[in-house]
Amino acid sequence: MQQRTLANRLAAFATLLHDAVHAETDELSPSAVAALHTLRQNGPTSIQDVARVIGLTHSATVRLVDRLEKDWLVRRLSRKGREVRVEVTARGRRRAGTFQDRRIAAADTLLAVLDEEERAVLVRALDKMLEVPVDGRETADRICRSCDKDGCRGEGCPVEAAAEKFEAAKGQPAG
Repeated sequence: MQQRTLANRLAAFATLLHDAVHAETDELSPSAVAALHTLRQNGPTSIQDVARVIGLTHSATVRLVDRLEKDWLVRRLSRKGREVRVEVTARGRRRAGTFQDRRIAAADTLLAVLDEEERAVLVRALDKMLEVPVDGRETADRICRSCDKDGCRGEGCPVEAAAEKFEAAKGQPAG
């Protein structure tokens, strides 16, 4: 199979999975869902750090936080200088958990057609491909912005490992 054909099929699969995951997000954008996941996983976080992880500008993230706050999904905490920290509310935590469950269920449905040997091959291939773009903590955080980090770390997250390796090579702490 030609490289271009394989790349096209991989991209089609990514589109299929993305559409399945975001089909029932209760009209929240993928950025809003990613912000909820980020806050759920990391606890109170500065708006600037949320922006960095989800890949939006600071001003776009402020507007996103405004919308999420209006829906009682997040709340702003007290300012620390110019920094505003945000945390997910109980309602937002439940919504993020529901989205995470749907995300895993969508992938499980697609994985169901594979036998154990095919799954093992896929795990090795995915781990290898997930390491490629990692050039530090910021990229790793963006790649894993919607991950079930507790579940993945227990299995040895390839993105986390690549970030640690990259940061160690630069002589910087990884976390």
